[in-house]
Amino acid sequence: MAREAADPPRAPDTHPGLSGRDYCEPGIYELERERIFYRSWLCAGRAEELPEAGDFLTRDVAGESVLVVRTREGDLRAFYNVCRHRGTRLCGEPAGRAHRVFVCPYHAWTYALDGRLLRTPNLRAGDLDPAAHGLRPVALEPWDGFLWLNLAEKPPRSLLEQLALEPGAPLAFGRYRTGELRIGHRIAYEVRVNWKILHDNFNECLHCPGLHPELVKIVPLYRSGQVVDPARADGGATLAEGLYTFTDSGRSRLPLLPDLSDLDRRTYYGYSVFPNLLVNLLSTGVMTYTLYPRAVDHTTIVSEYLFRPEAIASEGFDCSDMVGFLDRVSLQDWGICEKVQRGVRSRGFARGVYPPPDRMLHEFAERYLAERGPAPEG
Repeated sequence: MAREAADPPRAPDTHPGLSGRDYCEPGIYELERERIFYRSWLCAGRAEELPEAGDFLTRDVAGESVLVVRTREGDLRAFYNVCRHRGTRLCGEPAGRAHRVFVCPYHAWTYALDGRLLRTPNLRAGDLDPAAHGLRPVALEPWDGFLWLNLAEKPPRSLLEQLALEPGAPLAFGRYRTGELRIGHRIAYEVRVNWKILHDNFNECLHCPGLHPELVKIVPLYRSGQVVDPARADGGATLAEGLYTFTDSGRSRLPLLPDLSDLDRRTYYGYSVFPNLLVNLLSTGVMTYTLYPRAVDHTTIVSEYLFRPEAIASEGFDCSDMVGFLDRVSLQDWGICEKVQRGVRSRGFARGVYPPPDRMLHEFAERYLAERGPAPEG
């Protein structure tokens, strides 16, 4: 893709952004799949989605279908969703329950829930070794109620090592007991946006005064375009006086999460886990965005609202005030991000720029480039 615009001069504290190519060239997306999405630990939903033996779900991980299942022993396992005979897609449903086995729809090769090959109809004994033809495993680890997958043959680091690298310090928020929370509401969005633009949008608030008037009423800091309060060492943003959650009123009928301090109850915390989880921590619940890239300019975003199980089970449980507010803010973000996606394809755009308030975007770009490596020339 030709680029004719030259990079303008920069102030000392300003950094160059990623190039337009990084957001819109299919060849770079293919490189990301191999070097980032097939080597990193990726969030793939919540363990609660698989409560019983035989429960399964399938996830598209940047073009690779992965089958996650709870075995008869109660363990969680993950496999490539591919029959070892001729490569047939084993399960076509996004979720369901297997009756003890998985059966290939083509030649009826049959696999146990733990991936072992059990039956190969019309083959004679000795034609192949069943032990060598079980489903190919994918690394899976649970953490904080989330499911994490890694498609590398040998993951370069453990899940906890990857989490410890995150600038947002996800390991520091155990007091929210997110692993005990349950899904109270889910929304899936299809957006024509590169996944990195969504990260950028999440980690800055220069856009907030103009795009999110209802949000800056709840978080006064955002009127200044800052996303992190420089007066606080914990990365939090204080809500307006008397407010404690994200709704139109800043209050809610939802109960407060236990074990939070008075400061926590009046604070918004957010963190991201590279490359596909964005987390919002509030006093009444936790809201997440899980990003599933489909193409260089297409991402499925699954937003889940997590609450205490006893709150969900209570009579009259209603999270519509929180969902309505955050859904509106989300749609505002997706709309502007789609305009960015269209703009970065322009010959008039060489690369972005990160002034000081975009420090977190610069850090993300540096990590992204280190993980991805050099792009092909073009």
